[in-house]
Amino acid sequence: MDAANILGDTEYFHQPRSRQRLCPQGQTPMLKRIYRLLGLMIGLAAVIAFMGYTVKTLTIADISHYLTAPALGGILMAALLYATIIPVSAWAWKNMLADIGCPHSWHELSMIMGVTQMAKYLPGNVGQHIGRAAMSMTRGIAIQPFLLTVFSETLLALLAALIIGMAGAFFSQTGLASFTSANQAIFIPVLVGVLIAALLLYRPLMPRLLKRFAPAYGNSSLAGLLPHSNTLLKALAAYCLNYVMIGIGIFLMATVLLPATKHDFMLLLASFSLAWVAGFFTPGAPAGLGVREVIMLGMLSASYPGPSALLIIVAFRLATILGDSLCFLAGYAMLIFSRRAAHSS
Repeated sequence: MDAANILGDTEYFHQPRSRQRLCPQGQTPMLKRIYRLLGLMIGLAAVIAFMGYTVKTLTIADISHYLTAPALGGILMAALLYATIIPVSAWAWKNMLADIGCPHSWHELSMIMGVTQMAKYLPGNVGQHIGRAAMSMTRGIAIQPFLLTVFSETLLALLAALIIGMAGAFFSQTGLASFTSANQAIFIPVLVGVLIAALLLYRPLMPRLLKRFAPAYGNSSLAGLLPHSNTLLKALAAYCLNYVMIGIGIFLMATVLLPATKHDFMLLLASFSLAWVAGFFTPGAPAGLGVREVIMLGMLSASYPGPSALLIIVAFRLATILGDSLCFLAGYAMLIFSRRAAHSS
């Protein structure tokens, strides 16, 4: 969910034609190209490093040993739990749109998010947002409400990942062993304080964020058309639930794959949440490929031997691809049924 990319790309089409011609010569597009090229290089390096480590650590015999019905069932279970992010996120999007006077059904928004889910595997991480914007506009969602809600979604999803990731790392077996009881008593109030401050500062800071990422809208009245704090809090809770559901899926899958191993749910939860943040800031890696795996491997290596950690990570990447595919198929089926219903009416 790279809002900076979609806001920047959409802003171009709202500029005067003379400015569109001159814009590629400016400094900002050059910096964006450098940033994306750097992200692509980091992503490729992470993919190469992770693939090299995988080939070195896991043998064909290791992989074939886990090609069993229970193991495949565990991956499917993780994929189904991962796929719940679409209906949950669509619910949050529905609330934010309704709060700014653009009501749409949860069914319709789930369809849009599901159909465009697979586009995130395209290089650059903008295909998903461009497709989502195009589908949204054909469904009557104007570009302004779309930009405001998706930008809010991106920031809240990042905040949710950091909250869940930090809490998981802190309360994991490794984290608890590193902190005293006094530190543990301070952690929760501080985390809650950061959350409250973020929600309170969101609306006042939004005009500055718009000026930074979408200058065409920064000086307009759009800055005042923002979801209220209670709506933002509900959306944040929904995004936190997404990470928890994904963490449960990883834990159940790991339990099936490695039944003799004692698994740390909070560590598994933290590893994905914080790795998602790292993948988000690497724009050249499709769906965070390579970057997230490297971060997860570094975190899980503290509690799992190399082959076990690697097995969990590879199996979970397969689960996410399967989950995204299921979301796409469900969304596409909903799209076909909606078109047939429109033609028959």
